[in-house]
Amino acid sequence: MVRRSSFAIAAALTSVALTTTAAVSVTGNAGAPGTAAAAERAAQPGGVAVGSAFVTDPAVRSASEKADAVLTDAAYVTREGDLGAKERKRLRAAAQDLRTMLEQARAAAGPTVAEARPASAASRNAERTSLDERAADGAGKAAPAGATETTPEVAATEPTNLAGAATGGTAISGQDATDLPVLVTPLAQSVGATDAAKEADSKSGSKETGSKSGKQRSATTAAPSATDIEKVTTSLQRLITKADGDAVVSVTAGPTPAEIAAAREAVLEAREARAARAAEREADKAREAAATRAAEAKEMAKTAKSYGNGQIPSNVLCDLGWAQDEKLRCDAAASLEDLNGAFRAAFGRNLDLTDGYRSYTEQVSVAASKGALAAVPGTSNHGLGQAVDLSGGIESFGTAEHAWMVANAGKYGWKLPAWAQAGGSKPEAWHWEYGTSY
Repeated sequence: MVRRSSFAIAAALTSVALTTTAAVSVTGNAGAPGTAAAAERAAQPGGVAVGSAFVTDPAVRSASEKADAVLTDAAYVTREGDLGAKERKRLRAAAQDLRTMLEQARAAAGPTVAEARPASAASRNAERTSLDERAADGAGKAAPAGATETTPEVAATEPTNLAGAATGGTAISGQDATDLPVLVTPLAQSVGATDAAKEADSKSGSKETGSKSGKQRSATTAAPSATDIEKVTTSLQRLITKADGDAVVSVTAGPTPAEIAAAREAVLEAREARAARAAEREADKAREAAATRAAEAKEMAKTAKSYGNGQIPSNVLCDLGWAQDEKLRCDAAASLEDLNGAFRAAFGRNLDLTDGYRSYTEQVSVAASKGALAAVPGTSNHGLGQAVDLSGGIESFGTAEHAWMVANAGKYGWKLPAWAQAGGSKPEAWHWEYGTSY
């Protein structure tokens, strides 16, 4: 059977008890934040974080903020500026110098939050009393000076107050514990290695603490001041200004006034060409429509010719667009429509039409009222749908309207018969005929 020292067993079990007690003290009652965590937060220094460290010097903090802004500008100019290889290299080197100085300032500012926490925990661990000292303390309190030490026998199967021995309760002496049976358990096996591991960790922690202290002393010694940071920042700013001013900016030249005028002229020409093409299309449509009407009118005129003078049915004749009460043979009506359009363009108004087709009955009525001035019923060109009587100035010789008709009516197939002219046998300035021959 393997035997272990009673103090070794007491240390192992007490370590478990103390671990549980420490966890409760950190968490607090009912899950409230523990005093240890609050103390750790309270111990953090006030200031503005530069990187991961805290800078409490206002001058260094302000200089560091300005330096960060200038480093941003330097990165942009280096990346986007049209710089030469030497200028780019010089700017990068100056930016790296300033960046290194800021890193030194961060290092000198103190430990980071992550580094401060284990250091704080280590300091609390160092303040705790060791288990051996607590055990010795408890033994001394339990046995006053001069008193005879007596320890009651404890059965191997009964539990012993090992935790109480470490905290000032009833102590168990080494002599009484020698005969206690010790079970070989994982906890008991780890007790022997615990002391050696603690000793190794203590030595390693001492070395790391010494190494960190040395680094901090070195960083503190080499810590740049606010003036040093400002000088390097100003130098980098000057390089940025010079590089930005010397950078070649590619700008595409705008069009010259002559090019602008030519482009405008081209636009106008294209617009006029489109308008001309549109007008031509409209003219083509108008010509096609006129040709269609002329063809239809010609066919209708053939039909009208088959009827006697004054005997043409209304459905064989054609209306006039501006004088719907009057009718003409269809070919004469189409031609008079075109003549009216020209007259309207010249005078701004339509032709005044007083008489068109006359039926035989109407011819008899006119002859009765006008006598010799009217044609014999059944012989008038009005009865064929090929004559009109006009007014509005045309009915008088010598007027502008009559002169215009004399000059232009023939273009559309209309004429003033010789007998109706001023020197004719029966002058009638108002009487105009279409397609007649004598």
